[in-house]
Amino acid sequence: MPHIALNSDEPGIRGLFRFRPETAAPLNELVEVLLRGPSTLTRGERELIAAYVSSLNECHYCSSSHSAYAAAQLPGGAALVPTPRTLGNSRWLGRDRLAA
Repeated sequence: MPHIALNSDEPGIRGLFRFRPETAAPLNELVEVLLRGPSTLTRGERELIAAYVSSLNECHYCSSSHSAYAAAQLPGGAALVPTPRTLGNSRWLGRDRLAA
């Protein structure tokens, strides 16, 4: 559910970028560095983390977008990426191993 009333039909963060274009460029640059810049994590792993965080934020658009990108970039594809129904499952992202 949006917390800011926008005069835009664009989904997710795209509507906010249109609402405040001066903030779009720096945020897009940050996203490029975090999701696509040099890292010890693959792009697919970073997209998977972004999908999980977006699910915690209850943003269907973002979690779906990041899940699709993760599926396209991970070996094993969509079979490794949780669906919106399983996003809260503690076993994905290895959270079950962290508790051990």
